[in-house]
Amino acid sequence: MFSSFFHSRSHPVSAFFSVAIPGLREGRTRLAAAAIAGVVSLSGCAVSFPVPTPPATEAKLINNGNDGVMIPLHVERADQDHARLGLPVQLDGKSVYVALDTGTQGVRVLSSVLPRQGDASAGSNSTLVFANNAQVSGPSVSVPVSLIGTKSVDLTVQAVNDVHCLSIDKKCVAIDGYTGEFGWAFSGLYGVGLQQPDDSCCTQPLRALPGNLGQRYFVRSSFDNPFLLLSPSDTLTKSFTMAPMSVSKDGEPQWPVGCVQVADKMRYCAPVVFSTGSTGMVRIETDTVPNWVDDAGDHAVMKQGNFDVALGIGKWTHRYDSAQVTIVKKPAGINRIVIGLMAMQKIDVLIDFPHRQVGLRASVENERFAP
Repeated sequence: MFSSFFHSRSHPVSAFFSVAIPGLREGRTRLAAAAIAGVVSLSGCAVSFPVPTPPATEAKLINNGNDGVMIPLHVERADQDHARLGLPVQLDGKSVYVALDTGTQGVRVLSSVLPRQGDASAGSNSTLVFANNAQVSGPSVSVPVSLIGTKSVDLTVQAVNDVHCLSIDKKCVAIDGYTGEFGWAFSGLYGVGLQQPDDSCCTQPLRALPGNLGQRYFVRSSFDNPFLLLSPSDTLTKSFTMAPMSVSKDGEPQWPVGCVQVADKMRYCAPVVFSTGSTGMVRIETDTVPNWVDDAGDHAVMKQGNFDVALGIGKWTHRYDSAQVTIVKKPAGINRIVIGLMAMQKIDVLIDFPHRQVGLRASVENERFAP
């Protein structure tokens, strides 16, 4: 049975924070955060720009902590004015501004912002490809990571030392060696999602928080009031519709399988990834070419347009009228449905690792995007 962080009598709340935080109480509280000054210049790139400055850390206990800890998220505009959600984290005591991404797993930051103590290698190089055809690469390193003043935990994170475009799109947003997530609006990603077959380099940071604080959480990505809620009570989550996670061959929990119906064109079933790091709406990634689109090379768009979409995962269903759908050719074995940030504005996503379930809750049953 899941034991709430706040109901453990043998471990008071203060035991899991590295410093005394008298202001962390019912109501909004700001914690001290160090501003980062200076200029970053990526290797092999002539572009220099200021290091993104993290805002003050905030946390709010809900019902004195009995219903969870809420962390406000910040809306930032980056590449092509696309919105992203950010929060400050601490790397070995140093405050760093990162984008919250429910679609990836692990912390990935520019190597230039890592503290010197994080230089020791903990693994081999890995590469992550983004939907905008940018990719980041770098080795795994071990770094003490903290969130909202919790005691630091050593995590395996990716030290990104290379940001560039895929060869199929040499003029992507990373043409100058940086993207909104890496060096422009933020210094990296804080990936709080489930493992994916092509993304297993790093430690899931919320699961590693002390006191089981991040074993269960949900994200509200609405730009009006975005937040991350850790250890939500059953009272706050009883209206979610739950679906079982998939499980990899090595036993790792992964995104549940669902299906999407695109107008009268196609029905497609695959793992459904809810990704606040993806700035699009509905993205279908498939290694098989649908019979109504033209073929393309790996990572290339085969079709893009506005269609009526029905999404189903277990007993939960949701409809979009005239949503933007992008169909992308992927390498063999990569098949998924990605629901991006713009299509998550009415949807809360709950991750429950102890019960290996994903919960979904929408404020409306049908979203209309046509003018």
